[in-house]
Amino acid sequence: MLKLFPPKHSLRPIRTKITDHVFSTSLSSSSDPSTIILDSKTLKQALEFFTSTLKQNPKSPTKDLRLYSSIIHVLTSARIYTTARCLTKDLIQTLLQSLKPRRVSSLVFNALNQLEGSKFTPNVFGVLIIAFSEMGLLDEALWVYRKIGVLPAVQACTALLNGLLKKASFYSMWELYEDMISHGLVPSVVTYSVLVDACCSQGDILKARSLVNEMVKKGIEPTIVIYTTLIRGLCNESKFVEAESMFRQMKESGVLPNLYTYNVLMDGYCKIAKVKLALDLYQDMLKDGLLPNIVTFGILIDALCKGGELLAARGFFVQMAKLGVVPNVLVYNSLIDGHYKAGNLSKAMDLLLEMEIFKILPDVFTFSILIKSVSSLGTVEEADCILKRMEKEEVHANSVIYNSLINGYCKKGNIEKALEVCSQMTTKGIEPNVITFSTLIDGYCKVGNMESAMGLYSEMIIKSIVPDVVAFTALIDGQCKKGNMEEAIRLYKHMLKTGLSPNVFTVSCLIDGLCKAGRTSDAIKFFLDKTGGNTTGNRVNEMDSIYCSPNHVIYTSLIQALCKEGQIFKASKFFLDMRCGGLRPDALAYAVMLQGHLNAKHVIDVMMLHADMIKMGVVPNEVIYWILSRGYGENGYRKSALRCSEHLIETGPELVES
Repeated sequence: MLKLFPPKHSLRPIRTKITDHVFSTSLSSSSDPSTIILDSKTLKQALEFFTSTLKQNPKSPTKDLRLYSSIIHVLTSARIYTTARCLTKDLIQTLLQSLKPRRVSSLVFNALNQLEGSKFTPNVFGVLIIAFSEMGLLDEALWVYRKIGVLPAVQACTALLNGLLKKASFYSMWELYEDMISHGLVPSVVTYSVLVDACCSQGDILKARSLVNEMVKKGIEPTIVIYTTLIRGLCNESKFVEAESMFRQMKESGVLPNLYTYNVLMDGYCKIAKVKLALDLYQDMLKDGLLPNIVTFGILIDALCKGGELLAARGFFVQMAKLGVVPNVLVYNSLIDGHYKAGNLSKAMDLLLEMEIFKILPDVFTFSILIKSVSSLGTVEEADCILKRMEKEEVHANSVIYNSLINGYCKKGNIEKALEVCSQMTTKGIEPNVITFSTLIDGYCKVGNMESAMGLYSEMIIKSIVPDVVAFTALIDGQCKKGNMEEAIRLYKHMLKTGLSPNVFTVSCLIDGLCKAGRTSDAIKFFLDKTGGNTTGNRVNEMDSIYCSPNHVIYTSLIQALCKEGQIFKASKFFLDMRCGGLRPDALAYAVMLQGHLNAKHVIDVMMLHADMIKMGVVPNEVIYWILSRGYGENGYRKSALRCSEHLIETGPELVES
């Protein structure tokens, strides 16, 4: 935290003599270089002498402090502020090579304060504050601000406020601003621009608007920078109606939007997937005579790729070339990611080759997209080759890349190789995160190694890494499959205690587990609890209610369990609820219901359900034909059984043989 206000000095310039050895030589000596600079008749002579003297002693900055002090004073007196600031930065940078920032600030301040004579100007301290602020040395800039005891020029105040804004030190910035106002600061349009930017960065649009109104009352017209900052802030807060209104207001007040303004608004639209509005704005921009830059194209291409509109994205990519805008790695990343998500890996790889031809180096995100792509397709070995290429090109892999590889190996059931990648990741100094653990836990659960999965779960707890929904769901599913329902329920309760909301997969795992464990009644009660139905005092239902929409797995598990228990009417009710809930029963659900009706000797219901299945466009598979053939035969419907047997021979002869 920046310390702004220690005990105050009196508000007067400091003219204290210092005894540092670097100032032992008398400033009044006629042969003293600093005196020669101060006595130079022209600014050109002073600069030439400074340059030539500095060349004689380039590596002794502490011996040249008076020399720098003299030329900075001369330049500041002549209002050549940019050159004065550049030389101040040069001096600071040189001193920082051997001294700490606080010592540097003291030396430079004292050197500037030590100068006597008509060329002394207190404005040099403002130059010093600006130099420190622009270099990010804000503690030193604040130290100078406090040390001088008087309010520096508005430019120095603004630079200091802007430095704090860039560091996101909002509290310190507003505290400093209040202090400046109390000492008589009259904010300029640039100061207001910094303040409005701070408000928008903090999400305080109301305060930003208040500052703009304050400006207008003082007769200061908002600039394009201020309007654009406000529009960006409104977009970040998803207040697009207000952003559009501000855009119109800006035009009506005679301030024409620039390319950055258009880019900000287009980016806002794209972030909420309103690409059509962004494209309309792009056309308006062209009508205003503004040509798009790499940022414009990057925004539009990325949005189109995320929306799956790859042809349109490619069209803009071609347009870039026509306008002479050179694509960068971000644009290629968007295109590669778009083609990967569309399942066109070969095109994604072609784009990588295209990057190489144009000598555009892929970054860690490029490789991350490719590794995730090939890993998800099961070609983990190819992903491993890409990782080796990264190492060769000295692009450091991140946790996303390693997690993608681990996930790829886990999906193939190669846990040993996944652990090898995890070890490699740790060796590179990247600690496994919650995704790493969740992926490995899921991998172990899928191969039935619950002991190792629970071991990783315990390790997460020890390391204070809170398991995510994926990890809990994998563990719950694994325990259910092993028939350990008490452990599954314990994990579920722990999941709720950590503040996580179970998803539909978590709920379906528990319901399926309860059904298979013969606890159909508990499964139904849990189902009602999780879908917003009435609850009872059952211990399963003591868990906090977090509603979810049931899926096929949940309904099919319940229907199958009820049919197995002979509760065909209850099963039929769930089957009907499934359809009323907008879920279309699949072949498995129909097969379960058909078997249930046949077990209950409801042959008419079987025929009606069979006809309904055909009507719904569900094509009977070999399992369904086998159920029907056997069921019709056992109930004396020989012709129907024969027809089903003929279909069965066509679709699944191996079932007939068995």
